[in-house]
Amino acid sequence: MKNARDNRGQGTIETVMAFIILVLILGGMMNIWFWFNNQLVERQVAYNDTRVNAGTGKDDYTQFYSWNYIPKTLSENDVIVK
Repeated sequence: MKNARDNRGQGTIETVMAFIILVLILGGMMNIWFWFNNQLVERQVAYNDTRVNAGTGKDDYTQFYSWNYIPKTLSENDVIVK
């Protein structure tokens, strides 16, 4: 009977550990998702600005319109759940 009780406790500990790991993985995935969403918004704003400048109707093609978007890097601190 003692072995059955020990196995039940081991199953509980394994379940709790698996749940904690799953929560950490899901939290990291959500952080990456939020980072990607913010990058998409920033990139779209920069793109729209260049399209407005390109469509001003000026015939001066000597002026170069550049897309001043510099993507931010995804660091380890952005992924780790805080």
